[in-house]
Amino acid sequence: MPFIEVTPEILAEKGVKYSLQSVDALEEEIRQSLLKILSRGAKSSGQIRTALLAKEYPVELVDQLIERFKEVNLIDDFLVAKDWVQSQQTRKPKAKSVMARTLREKGFSSDAIEVALADIDQDSELEACKKLAESRVRQLMKLEPDVRSRRLAGFLTRKGYSSSVVWASVKHALDQGSN
Repeated sequence: MPFIEVTPEILAEKGVKYSLQSVDALEEEIRQSLLKILSRGAKSSGQIRTALLAKEYPVELVDQLIERFKEVNLIDDFLVAKDWVQSQQTRKPKAKSVMARTLREKGFSSDAIEVALADIDQDSELEACKKLAESRVRQLMKLEPDVRSRRLAGFLTRKGYSSSVVWASVKHALDQGSN
């Protein structure tokens, strides 16, 4: 990378808090910050970018370093998104739409989101919802049947499942609970 002298005027024009610091030194500082962020756990390139820009590093250098880290697979949005979806499915099942929205909020690209959610079809979403309904219905057994089904449906709806999936899961869970 060629050496570019950053003058105080250029830095002031961009609103950067650094002065008289060579690009190489600044780049090394950003690299260290990036590595520190990654050492705390997997993050999307969007989350990393937001964190680095919050420290008021120059946008051009931040984007350049993130791209380099992607090239050498130190940042892999596709893998991180897929791992996150798998952990959500086993730990806290949510609807596909809710997971997609959360991934967007975490700064993942639409391509990474699409790949991460590709394995979730309507049948697997129904199964996850049924499992969630079965575990929740046990807590509601002391309630009247209509109150129980209404509360269970509300709970599943808040998890983002469609009404057809919710009511099929409610029926399944209530049938299982009465046996």
